[in-house]
Amino acid sequence: MIRTVFTALIAVFAMVMFSVPAEAQRRNKDEEQVEGRALSAKVGESILKVQEFLQAEPQQTAEAIAELNKVLAKDKLSPYEKAIAYQMRGSARYATGNIRGTIADWEAAVATGALIRSEIDALMPNVGQLWIVEEEYVKGATILEQWIATGGKPNAAVHTMIAQAWAQAERYRKALPHAEASFRMANPKQKKHFDLLNYLYNTLKMYGKQASLLEQQVSIWPDDKSIWRAIASLKAQADKSREAFEINKIMYLNGMLTDEQEILNLTQYYSYYEVPYRGAKILEREMNAGRVAKNKKNLTALSEMWRQAREYDKAIPVLTQAADASTTGALYVNLGEAYLSENRYSEAEAALRKGLAKGGVKKPGNVYLLIADALYKQDKPRKALLEFEKAKNYSYSRKSADGWMQFIYNSFEVERSKLKFRQAVKLDECKNQEDRVKRMGGTKIEGMEDITEECVGILAAEVERIEAAKQAKRAKAS
Repeated sequence: MIRTVFTALIAVFAMVMFSVPAEAQRRNKDEEQVEGRALSAKVGESILKVQEFLQAEPQQTAEAIAELNKVLAKDKLSPYEKAIAYQMRGSARYATGNIRGTIADWEAAVATGALIRSEIDALMPNVGQLWIVEEEYVKGATILEQWIATGGKPNAAVHTMIAQAWAQAERYRKALPHAEASFRMANPKQKKHFDLLNYLYNTLKMYGKQASLLEQQVSIWPDDKSIWRAIASLKAQADKSREAFEINKIMYLNGMLTDEQEILNLTQYYSYYEVPYRGAKILEREMNAGRVAKNKKNLTALSEMWRQAREYDKAIPVLTQAADASTTGALYVNLGEAYLSENRYSEAEAALRKGLAKGGVKKPGNVYLLIADALYKQDKPRKALLEFEKAKNYSYSRKSADGWMQFIYNSFEVERSKLKFRQAVKLDECKNQEDRVKRMGGTKIEGMEDITEECVGILAAEVERIEAAKQAKRAKAS
C-alpha cells in the first residue's frame, strides 16, 4: 500500500514544486545592487537568450542547455553568475526528465555561496523532493527536515512526502510526526489523507490511535465496508474479538456482508460466543438464499451449530445430507450421536454402523461404545455385550467397555437373585398350602380346599430337584 500511495504523490509534487527559474528571473532591485550579485553584459545577454528559449512554444530546452553550457564554460565567472546559470540549467534539465542532472545543478548553485537565505530556502525543498523521487529516501527526507529546521514552511504535501520517504526507508518512528502533521493540515480530509497514518499506526502497533482514526473515517464514510472491515480486523488483532463480533453484526444488519466467507465468519462468531442458534438461523437463511453454497463443509458447519444449540431435530436432516455427500463415515457417526440425543436408538445404531462401514472414522472403538449404548437402550443387553467386546480391542475405549460390561453382568446377577428370591417365596407359599391341606383333612373352607394347580407343579418340581440332588450325591460317594 505504501509504495502505491507514494507513487501517486510524486505526480502531485511534480505540479507544486520547481518555482526556482522564475525566482531567478525576478530578483528585486535591492538584491541586484548587492556587491557581487550583478551579471556581466555578456553573461546577461546569454541569460536573456536562455529565457527566450525556455519561454518559446514549444520550449527549446536543448538550445537553452547548450547556451548555459557555454556560459558555465567561460573563465572568470562570478559566483553569482554561476549560481544563476546552474539554477536555470537545472530547471531546463528537469524539463527533459534528467532528474539527477537537475539535482547536481541546483546543489552546485547552492555550493557557490552566492545565494541569499531566501533563495536557498526556495531551492532546497525541491532538491530534497527530487532525491526522494530518485528513491534516495533518507537523503531526501534529511534535506527537507533540515530546510524545516532552518525556518522552512512546509505544506501538507511536503510533510506527506517526508513521511513517505522515511516509511520507504522503514524508519517508521521518524515518519510518524510528519504523517500526523500532514493529516492535521489537510482540509477537507479525503481518504488518501487517512491511508498513510493508518499504515504507520498499524505498523507501529499503535492500535488505540489507529482505532480512533478509523472511527473518524467511518463517521465520514459510514457506508464504506472496507473501513468497517478494517475496524473489525483491528479489534481482533487487539484481542477484542467480542467487539469485532459486534462490528460484524452491525455490518450484516446493514447489508454489508454479502461475500460467502464473510457470512461464514460471522456465523462462526455466533458459535464461538455460544449463540449457535442465531448463527445456525443466519447460515440456513443464507444457504436458502443462495449466497452460501450447500456443500459438505458448510452443511457440516450448520449441523454442528444445530447440535451445539441442542436442536437435534434440525441437525439430523442437515447431517444426513452432509453424511451422504461425504467420502468418509465421520459424519454418519455425528448423525448417530444426534439420533441418540433424540432417543431414536434403532436409527442411531443404523447410522453408526453405516459410518464404520464407510470408513475413515478416527476412533472406531468409541463408535462401538455408541452402538452398544443404542442396543442396551433398546433392551438388548446381550447384543450390547458383543459391541462392547469389540470396543475392548482399542486401548482408548477398553476401560469404558470393561466398565459397561461389568455393569451389565452385575445386572444379570441381580436379576438372577431376584428370580431365585421370587421362586423361594412361591415355594414357601406352596408348602404352606400343602401343609394346611394335610392339617385340615377334608374340611372344606372356601378358597382353601385345594392346592392350586401352579403349586402342584412347583411342589412336584421341588421333589424332583431334591431327588436329583440325592442321586448326584450317591453317585459322587460311590
